[in-house]
Amino acid sequence: MSKVDPWGKAAECERAIEVVADPERRDVLNKLRNLWIALGNAPSSFDRFERAGQLFTIAQIHNELISAYRSAMH
Repeated sequence: MSKVDPWGKAAECERAIEVVADPERRDVLNKLRNLWIALGNAPSSFDRFERAGQLFTIAQIHNELISAYRSAMH
C-alpha cells in the first residue's frame, strides 16, 4: 500500500467535488480530500496510518466513494 499517492487521491476528490451536485456528498468528498492532504503534508502520519493498516482502509473507502461518484462525473 506504500504506493498510495495522497496528492493524487486528493486531486481525485477535488475533481469529484466539482461535478457532484449533492451538498452532503460534496461534504464527504471534501473531508476525504482534506484527510489526504493532511496525510500528504505529514509523512510521519502517513507512515503511521500505513503501519496500522488504516491507510488500506482509507484507500478502500476512497475507491468506493470515487467509483460511486464516477457515474455522476460522466
